[in-house]
Parts: sequence; structure tokens; C-alpha cells
Amino acid sequence: MDKARNELLRREREKRGWSQARVAEQIGTEAVNVSRWERGYATPSPYFREKLCLLFGKDARELGFLENEEKNSESASQATAEEVILVQPLPVSHAKIDLPGNASRWWAGVSHIFGWLSGLFLFLLNRDRFVRFHSLQALFFFGASNILSCLILWMMSVVEKMYANPTQTLINGSLALLLFLLNLFTFIVWVVGIIQAWRGKYYPFPFVGSLSERLVGRSLALAQRSK
Repeated sequence: MDKARNELLRREREKRGWSQARVAEQIGTEAVNVSRWERGYATPSPYFREKLCLLFGKDARELGFLENEEKNSESASQATAEEVILVQPLPVSHAKIDLPGNASRWWAGVSHIFGWLSGLFLFLLNRDRFVRFHSLQALFFFGASNILSCLILWMMSVVEKMYANPTQTLINGSLALLLFLLNLFTFIVWVVGIIQAWRGKYYPFPFVGSLSERLVGRSLALAQRSK
């Protein structure tokens, strides 16, 4: 795959705020394959090229597939085997992609409102992939933040009993600063998460976003197999 096409695939994916795992799920492959395509280590088969064209609303030439085939075809038989199916550009709204609707965006935003409690509640009750992704990472992130905050407060109470001034003041002052920074960071992530959810973006939280996406994908795959 040439460099221009690598950039096209990556830009089209990032424009929509999708991860490689998200693209892979939509076209029925693994995230590692999408990564290899973007980095030029492998080329997608005609089947997946057509899927990518539909996914991004582009035709084969716009994604660089046709030019690549013309350069790499060595014989008529290879050209036949590697024949590229041209796909007319389709609006993204017409492609078979489960873009989050207004209800999904609203519930995904609500899943952040009360931190891990709302995340847990909506993860258990809602089966929409977009909502489950945001609610699960809200559960993980805000739950971990609350645990860390309680741990810092406990450490401050222990310091008060074990140390006298000025050691106590120095340690508790440092812990109080750490607690403030943690709460500030949590608040920023909380606001950004709500905004991105209402915008319909798969915005991964720090530390837990990738894990949440993998777990949601696996849970939905298991649910489909059980049907």
C-alpha cells in the first residue's frame, strides 16, 4: 500500500473519531488488520476494500485501491483474482454503519452525569453499543477516581495520627494538592466526556477507553453468538 492511501484510511477513520477496533468491527475483521493496512504492512482483500468504500462513503479510486491494483498486477490471471469492485460514493448516512442516533447520544451523555453510578446503571440496562461504551468507561474511570480520592483522604487521616507538626503539615499539604489535581482532572474528563457523547463521538477516556471498547465489543459478539 502506498503512503497516500495509508494516510487516507487513517484520516477517514480519525475524522469520525473511530478507533481501529471500531472500524474492524464494522467491516468484520480484527483491529490488527486495520493497523497493518494503515501502516502499509498488508493490503486488504477486494472484499474488505468494498467494505471500506461503503464505510467511508468513498469509491475505490479515492481510497487509492484502483491505482494500487494497476501497479501491482503482473498477469491477467492475477488481475482477475485481484479485480477491484468500484463502488459509487455513498453518503455516510446511507452506508451500513450503526451511527449513534439522538437517543443514543443523549443516554451516553447521561451515563456520565452521576459518575460511576449512572455508568453502572445504564451499562446494565441499555444494549446500544455507543451507550454501553460510554457507560462502561464512566464506570471504570469515575469509580477508580473515587477509590483514589478515598484512599488519599484515608492517608491524610493516618498522617494526622502518626505525625506531629511540621511533618504532618507537609505531608497532608502534599496529599491535599494531589487530591485537588485528581479532582480537577476528573472534572475535566467528566465535562469533555459528556460533550463528546452528545456529539456522537467514541471518545476514549484516559487509561480505560481502550479496555472499555474491547469489553463492549466482546460482550456484543457473545450476545450475537448466543442468539
